[in-house]
Amino acid sequence: MHDDAPPIPFWAIGLLGAIFLIGISIFMQQSRSAALIEQFARQPTPALPLPALPQLEVQNLAPEAQAAARAIWQQIATGNRSQPIDPVASSQRVRVAIDVIEPTADGVRIKGTVTNLTTADLLVPISAFELRDSTGESYRSPSSTMASLPPGGSTPLELSVPLPEGRGLLLITHLPPDPPIEQRLLIDVRGARP
Repeated sequence: MHDDAPPIPFWAIGLLGAIFLIGISIFMQQSRSAALIEQFARQPTPALPLPALPQLEVQNLAPEAQAAARAIWQQIATGNRSQPIDPVASSQRVRVAIDVIEPTADGVRIKGTVTNLTTADLLVPISAFELRDSTGESYRSPSSTMASLPPGGSTPLELSVPLPEGRGLLLITHLPPDPPIEQRLLIDVRGARP
């Protein structure tokens, strides 16, 4: 007697093939949704005047806000992490939440998340983010990194910037057709009285 049955049933081969294809699909999706992690660089100052910045000088704040701004810089100056002044900003399509600012050898690193608030996939390029300090200097990434976020999906955001100590810092998110959203991260405390 000779048994013609294959050693592995056809349904098992089909199941293994499906698992393999699902694995490849998940891997491809993750590679398209790269985290937005970049080193920003100072950009040439434009010849045209910059739009007015939100108030980033400590003298113009209420006394309790002045104390909070000084405390943030004190934490960073001693090598500790701190929270930003404005941790969350949103537009119609995206929410940017900054969780922590930490010191680096040549400036600061900003860490947070970007979340898609729409019901469709959303492409978020690293070029959508600009950092501007209290002197008007602009910092952008030279990279073309892009994250593809599904509806309600999030990705890490990590921006390193060579910011001189004590300067104020503003994060501007440009994602047309939404108007730019601005977040004050640090307040300028240079030369301010304690």
